[in-house]
Parts: sequence; C-alpha cells; structure tokens
Amino acid sequence: MKTEQCGNCGKTAQVVRRNYHFEEMGIPVELLRIDVVKCSHCGNIDPIIPNMNELMHTLALAVICSPCKLNGEEVRFLRKYVGKSAVEFSRFLHVDHTHLSKVENDRTEIGIRLDKLVRFLVLNLSPELKGVVDKLIDVLPGIEDSCDGAKPDIKIDPSALRHQYA
Repeated sequence: MKTEQCGNCGKTAQVVRRNYHFEEMGIPVELLRIDVVKCSHCGNIDPIIPNMNELMHTLALAVICSPCKLNGEEVRFLRKYVGKSAVEFSRFLHVDHTHLSKVENDRTEIGIRLDKLVRFLVLNLSPELKGVVDKLIDVLPGIEDSCDGAKPDIKIDPSALRHQYA
C-alpha cells in the first residue's frame, strides 16, 4: 500500500485510486481514475495530478468543443487559459470590456456569434490547440443555442488526456 504525507495535517495517509471532482481549475471537472492522498486522521483528500499543463489543454479543448453554448464561467476560464486580461480579450472580440464582464458573470447571456468567436479565438491564441481546429469544425453545426440549464459534465482521463461529456 502506497502512502504520502497529508497536505493538511502532515500525518501519513493512504494513496488510493478514484475519480476526483476537481473545481480548482475554474470549471468543475471530474478527473477519472487518479491517485489521491486520503487521510484517515483529518478526512482531507488531495489529488495527485499528473501532467497539469496537458490537463489544462485537454480541459480547454473540452470546453471549446462543448455541445452547448458557453456560460460565463467557461468564457472566463478560456480567457484566463490564453493569458489575456478582460480588456485585452474584449479587444480581440470587438466588444466593450464591461459587456465581457457581464457575460463572464452570467448577467448577460452570450450571443451565439460571440460564443463561436470566443471558441475560434482561443484555438488561435493557444499554440497547443492550433492543430485541433478540425475538432471544433466538426461540432460547430450541432452547438445548441441553449441547453436548458442541463450542461453536460466534463470528465477527463488524465492518463489518456481524453475528455468526455456525461
């Protein structure tokens, strides 16, 4: 049995393999079959995340190829993923930064054209994603104008760097 030091209490904790709901990336995502440090003393659970950079690229691609219109949380995640401030990103989109702020905070719904522009812009601003434009082209016609509040959950297999929607 593998053990690690608990990041919370410092005591020896067991390392187990399980799915982990990871919200620290700005988008809730379930990481499939990863090792976590599970402390029986304090109850803390810390993920051991391999390939964090590749995981970020996989999550960005999953958001870009989502079958539903983007929500504010996803727009903010994508903007931050490409390292742009709200002012810089809004200039690329030809919208006022206050409008972008309203979209990111879900006070204004993103229009379908702006949604698609955000997706293509992020693909072109990210060197790691430039080669996958064909994936977005494949899903573009089927993107729903609305998912009636039932956006599919994103699940990522960090070892295979593949995403799926549940």
